[in-house]
Amino acid sequence: MRQFPVHAPPAGWRPAFPRCCAALLSALACTGVPAEEALSPILVTGEADESQAPWFDSDPDSPSTVYRVGREGIELFGGKGGSNPYSMISRLPAVQVHGTDAWGLVNQQGGNKGLRVRGEMATHGANGTVEGMPLNGPGPGPGYLFLLDAENIAGVSLAQGPVAPDRFSLYDSSGQLDTRILWPKAEAGGVVSLGVGEEDFRRRFVRLDTGRLASDTALFVSASRTGADKWRGSGQSPKRRDTFALGLTQGLGALDMKFFAAHNEMAADNYKGLSYEQSKDQSLYDEIDYDESPTGKGAAALANWQGYNRQAFKTTAAFAEFDYALGADTHLVFKPFYSKEDGQYLYASGNVVRKWRIDQKTYGAIAELHTRLAGTGLTFGYGWVSSEPPAPATRWKDYTPNAAGGLTFSKWSMLADVDHRHDLHNLFAVAERDFGALNVKAGVRYVRDVLPSIKYYDPAGVGDLSYEDALDRSRGEVASRSVDSSTIEEWAPYLALRYQLSPLIELRASAGRNLGTPAFDSFHSPVVSGVSKQQLWSDSEMEVADGVDLAVRFNFARGYLEPLLFYTRYRNKGVSLYDPEYKASYTQNIADARRFGLVLAGGWEALPGLNLFGNLSWIRAEFEDDLQTGANTTLETEGEQLPDVPRRMATLGAAWTHGRFTLSPVLHYMGRRYANVEHTQTMAAYSVTNLDLAYRVPVSRGRLQANLAVINLFDKRYIGFNNANETNNGSSFFPGAPRTLMAKLAYEF
Repeated sequence: MRQFPVHAPPAGWRPAFPRCCAALLSALACTGVPAEEALSPILVTGEADESQAPWFDSDPDSPSTVYRVGREGIELFGGKGGSNPYSMISRLPAVQVHGTDAWGLVNQQGGNKGLRVRGEMATHGANGTVEGMPLNGPGPGPGYLFLLDAENIAGVSLAQGPVAPDRFSLYDSSGQLDTRILWPKAEAGGVVSLGVGEEDFRRRFVRLDTGRLASDTALFVSASRTGADKWRGSGQSPKRRDTFALGLTQGLGALDMKFFAAHNEMAADNYKGLSYEQSKDQSLYDEIDYDESPTGKGAAALANWQGYNRQAFKTTAAFAEFDYALGADTHLVFKPFYSKEDGQYLYASGNVVRKWRIDQKTYGAIAELHTRLAGTGLTFGYGWVSSEPPAPATRWKDYTPNAAGGLTFSKWSMLADVDHRHDLHNLFAVAERDFGALNVKAGVRYVRDVLPSIKYYDPAGVGDLSYEDALDRSRGEVASRSVDSSTIEEWAPYLALRYQLSPLIELRASAGRNLGTPAFDSFHSPVVSGVSKQQLWSDSEMEVADGVDLAVRFNFARGYLEPLLFYTRYRNKGVSLYDPEYKASYTQNIADARRFGLVLAGGWEALPGLNLFGNLSWIRAEFEDDLQTGANTTLETEGEQLPDVPRRMATLGAAWTHGRFTLSPVLHYMGRRYANVEHTQTMAAYSVTNLDLAYRVPVSRGRLQANLAVINLFDKRYIGFNNANETNNGSSFFPGAPRTLMAKLAYEF
């Protein structure tokens, strides 16, 4: 659906999306959504901007599967915390986004941040790019997820299935998510907003635009401050989230330049996960969390204090884009980027409290040549990213807690130094041409992944020193636990076709290869007689996902319907397995799996001003063989649904406009999931409805907008995030937030 105008729409105006067709509504009615939670359609408005970006829709310019979310969609679907691009795509087809709060502001410790696309988990940290640049490498920190304020984002797009080579990313087996900046506006102005909500949620934001100056320069600056209490237990999440950003554009004849920089500081108290037995008792969802004060007997009980389970990070990022026109059809683009993440996790680990220190820099550059030859668009590019572990972890300190709230140093449980950084090289070429009604896009990319060289140091006898001093005081390198750099090479071909069969029917087909992360965790595997750590490291492979998408779009006078079939086969999938040759368990990329399914999306303008939209996904994700996980243990996994992957998901929403008012209900259904491959631990299906009410009114020199949101309208109790992976039992379960109210007032001038 296009963003709605502030005033009455022009004669004959009709929103293009979302308008959900009756066939889709009938399909969703069969998904098991409780009848009492299915709302009657109500009402929505929005505002048109210069891009006329949709709420969400498939990208009309892409022959493969790419979904876009525009400014109005970010407001509707995005997390109310004003950040986190994961929350902005949470209602797209075949997408799972599991949060533990109502605002989308919780950073889950480790590499699993709660995103799955078609059942595939984005591992090893935040997955995504900003303006096509990966601002963080593989790592356990927050990455770029909380770096950008929603008001500074023009839109996001998510590529599913075969990803075109010119959509650069570190790894893309779980899709490729890209965020676009809302660059300085042509007219001077700004926006000021204040958001408040339950659990003492408060958010303040301001942005000022200079407009385009006589020098062809335009600049914006923005700042925000956000905080909230935890909805269960004690503490705050976040205690603070302070962000500053600056964007600059400059025209110099044939050269266009852009520059963006942002700095974020955040601190938060962690939420405690539930055991499986606790997760089956909804009465415990509000009760179980970390202790408000250090109580109990024994180190394990003392470590359950909230003060020992928290995190703090500072993230800084900057990038530039130089676009130089070499001719009418040829231009060269160069994009350097840099980011730094500095912080730590503090968390209970058995009888000790572990401090996980993270200090890493990521930098790189992308160069692209765009030209046109004989009616064919050509793009040649090279991207380089250099990142510094963690991934794997390199700095762990263990402490013994005491009843006074203090910590006594115990030992360094991980002391390692990066001898060679992790470098990824990406070389690609793409050609695209129209043959009448047929659009063809083809390309290939060559990826060279140079894994880091890491030296493990003997921490015995090293005290509570700084990292650099601890390395100096160490007895020296432990060769058997160190690894030298190893190189992985892969080719990823791509072919996509789009054919306009008639004005009402469009056909799409794409085939290609996506690549996933190597098993970095093999660095932490225990040293066993006969096992070479270097051998495990050198045997690492990228996950390889070969897939096909087939889609057809039916356009009607007042709606559309878009069914899609997909199939993906995985090899080198990373799992924790027992290797009888080495007689040890470790994570390696050696499993085979497959995923296939059906996605149905559509929209329907039921009445003037009343639009319905929705999508339905059916997914099968399974290993192709049984897995041996111990010397005498084999899991019967062949043909079984993978953990945390529901077979059915659905989203249903309405948009009903009446004057200056907006009322928008959106219901999301998540089918039953399993937390382990044996299917003995289940997470029940649930449906959650959110409701947004907005009022927009022109005022002197601008516009005033008031919003009221009800998150989880029917107070559904459910398990959202869990840390299950493909072979290990899910050990922690996190309830979703209860019904939560929020109000926001914004003045745009």
